[in-house]
Amino acid sequence: MTIPIANTAENAAISLLVSNPDCYSQLHWEPSYFFHNATKSVFEAIEAIHSRTGVITAVSVISELETTGKLAEVGGTDSVMEMIKTIYIAPGPVSVSIADDYRQQLIKAKSYRDAIKLITNSDRDIREMRMDLNELSEQIAGCVVTDSEVKTINQHINELVDDLENKNKLDTFKTGMHDLDMGFGGGFHRGEMVVVGAQTSGGKSILLYQIALEALMDNKSVAIFSLEMPCKTILRRMASNIIGKKIVNQGDFGDGTSFVASFKEIANALQALNKMPITLRDDLSEVGAIDAEAQRLASLGKADVIIVDYLQIVSMPKADNREQAISELTRRLKLTALKSQSLVVTASQLNDDGKLRESRAIGHHADHALFIIHEKNNSSIVVEKNRRGARGVGFPVVMRGEISRFEQGEKQEKKK
Repeated sequence: MTIPIANTAENAAISLLVSNPDCYSQLHWEPSYFFHNATKSVFEAIEAIHSRTGVITAVSVISELETTGKLAEVGGTDSVMEMIKTIYIAPGPVSVSIADDYRQQLIKAKSYRDAIKLITNSDRDIREMRMDLNELSEQIAGCVVTDSEVKTINQHINELVDDLENKNKLDTFKTGMHDLDMGFGGGFHRGEMVVVGAQTSGGKSILLYQIALEALMDNKSVAIFSLEMPCKTILRRMASNIIGKKIVNQGDFGDGTSFVASFKEIANALQALNKMPITLRDDLSEVGAIDAEAQRLASLGKADVIIVDYLQIVSMPKADNREQAISELTRRLKLTALKSQSLVVTASQLNDDGKLRESRAIGHHADHALFIIHEKNNSSIVVEKNRRGARGVGFPVVMRGEISRFEQGEKQEKKK
């Protein structure tokens, strides 16, 4: 069986690391990137020298290998020198850039090797149909080495100053209700997780799909994982929100008032949705499958917003109890939001005491928690948690269930 190995990249990387120490200090390297024992041992020698002195030379590498008793294992002095002479580029930004190209080749080869090892170890279970394929797909997805540039403190400070001076336009995600959006400084941010809480039929899904629709209309991509309703029902709700009228089946127009959408209006709304960057999945229910697909879509640029509707229906076969399952899902969704820089929005039922049902971890992992409260003839969205602003603030709203939309309500004057 052919093993994925980037032979040229292994030797070239060693060569550049020795000729330019910046290739080591400015890039992230690990011994596991190298397949051959010889190049791995030479890299470990470079790593040890750099940690002590920061100055790497051919002589110091050979001396380190000799001291640790590994010089003979790698083929002796001549083999090490041949490795170091593989490529030479004058120290500078160009050599660091080329070293990074070789490093990426090493990372790719390692990812494939790890995937092959997983599949090989699971071969019997796969053939006998005993393997949990969702778990296997999640493990394979974990073989992909995500690599990002580590920013310096100076870079972070410069970005902060730019934000304070409004040099960078802040990319926000809105609810469609101005006052509520302003409670979050104009909207939600990338990398955040929002939990919408409500009792049964309290409007959780309405608010989730309204946030999704606002993002779509702002040319952002949306991935929806629905465990409660089929995709066609979601499209129906979103179309109704766009039109601002109730959608009913043909032959069931009631009194024919103007509050019912016409076929032309429905066709136009569905055509608009068809052109929007939206992915709908109503066929996934397990934690691993949802998380893996969400990360895949985010990596393809198809998930600026990730909607999971809703937490209590998600299954996790190996969890000891529901609380553990929901806690694990919210933890993974938060990590997905951070890694992909997507906005994750999900929902949870509230219990009779008005608390998030089954797991306090939902509130811990969330950046923002919005509770939809209905009292007599008044409804409001209460900001229960807000990492960037005030909490415990209520915003009056009107829930129009017939068109699947929340609208901003009138502020109630305080009684004297």
